[in-house]
Amino acid sequence: MSGGVSNVTVENALFWNSRRAVRIKTAAGRGGYVRDITYHNLTFEDVRVGIVIKTDYNEHPNGEFDPRALPVLQDISYSSIHGKGVRVPVRIQGSDDIPVRNVTFRDMSAGTTDKQHIFQCAYVEGRVIGSVYPAPCDNLDLYNEHEQLVKKSTSQNISDIDYSF
Repeated sequence: MSGGVSNVTVENALFWNSRRAVRIKTAAGRGGYVRDITYHNLTFEDVRVGIVIKTDYNEHPNGEFDPRALPVLQDISYSSIHGKGVRVPVRIQGSDDIPVRNVTFRDMSAGTTDKQHIFQCAYVEGRVIGSVYPAPCDNLDLYNEHEQLVKKSTSQNISDIDYSF
């Protein structure tokens, strides 16, 4: 991704027998933004990783890119996500330079197959609303189904830089 992607909705989709279901990948040197992305009513069946956001995808067409061109990832929501046979439901890998901001999960049951299949998060901030299984990352705020704060995260790993446009 270079440039910018915004106002995208992915809904009513089935992903099966796949390594990855939905993925956003970018890296330093790409610049631009990924924002206002909505995923709704997705089903995962026999998927290794259901949701992936990766900010160190270091493939560039050539060596001539500006490593200081950092992409912005924000305002990404996932709702009504269900499935079975999912090894890792969520893997969000932000970084100190490229944090992932304002990610929301609502109504999710990934149907994992054993105890090691958990949310994996780094340098992400956001919230979980209502019921989400398996347990979400510690660095996400927890809200009840009425969107009332239940537990504020104490470990979001993100500086106070304002990345909004």
